[in-house]
Amino acid sequence: MWFVENYDEKASLGLKVRKKLHEEQSKFQKIDIYETEFFGSLLTLDGLVMLTEKDEFVYHEMITHMPLCTIRNPERVLVIGGGDGGAVREILKHDSIKEVVMCEIDQRVTDLCRIYFPSTTCKLDDPRVKLHFEDGFKFMDGYEGYFDLIITDSSDPVGPGVALFQEDYYRLVKKALKPGGIMVSQSESPWYFEDTMTSMTGAMANVFKNVQTYIALVTLYPSGLWTMTAASDSLSLYDFDEKRSAKIAETCKYYNPEIHKGALALPNFVKNIVRNTK
Repeated sequence: MWFVENYDEKASLGLKVRKKLHEEQSKFQKIDIYETEFFGSLLTLDGLVMLTEKDEFVYHEMITHMPLCTIRNPERVLVIGGGDGGAVREILKHDSIKEVVMCEIDQRVTDLCRIYFPSTTCKLDDPRVKLHFEDGFKFMDGYEGYFDLIITDSSDPVGPGVALFQEDYYRLVKKALKPGGIMVSQSESPWYFEDTMTSMTGAMANVFKNVQTYIALVTLYPSGLWTMTAASDSLSLYDFDEKRSAKIAETCKYYNPEIHKGALALPNFVKNIVRNTK
C-alpha cells in the first residue's frame, strides 16, 4: 500500500504505508493519518503531507529558533495554525518565554495529533500555553503591540490557509507585534511554488522594512528544499545570539548556529524568486 502526493501535476511523492490509522472529513478539510514503513506516523490534510514522526523536527526547529534567537528576550509568541503542537514544543525550549498562544482553525487536527503524534503535542498542556480553535485572521485582530514573535505555521495556500498568504494578513500581524517584533511564515518550495513565494514575499515587503527568506531541508515536503520567510521593521536574522543559539542547539536534531548562518545563504535562483523583497 502506498500513499502518493501529487505536486500540482508536475511530480509526485510515494510513501510505503502499513495501514491507514484514521480518516475523516472535518468541517474544514480531509484528515488522514497513516502508519508508514519508514517515517513513522504520517499526517496529511486534503491529501498533502503535513508531517511525519521521523522528520518533523527539521521544520519545527527552523520555523521557531531562527527568529527566537534573533529576539533579545522573547516572552510572548503567537502561533497561527500549528495544530500538531511541534512549534509550541520548540518555543518552550527558550527560558524567557512567558506565554505561547496557539490559534488553530481546526480543533480536530490537534485532537488527533494528541493521539497519534504525542511527541509533537507533548507541551500543549504546559501552563504557559493558551489554545484557541478559531480563524487566526479574525483572532489576531484583537491584539495590538503584544507579541514578540508571530509564527504562521499554516498548510499550503488552499482552503482555510489562503488568507494567511496575503497583504491584509501581514498588516494584522504587524499591528499585533510589539515594536521591534518579528514574524515568520512557511513560504513553500522554490521548485514548485515560485509564484506563491514571489507574491507572498512581495506582500510582506509592502508591510515590513526587512524581509528575509531562508531554507531548510525537509525531506517529505515538495522537492525537499523548503523555505521560510521572516519579516520585521528592525530585526535581522543575521544578528542573532550565538550563545543562546548554541544552548538551544543542544536540545535540537537539526538547528545549530552554523545552520542558522547557512540557512540564510540562498541559491541564486531562489534569490531571483524573492527579488522584490528588501
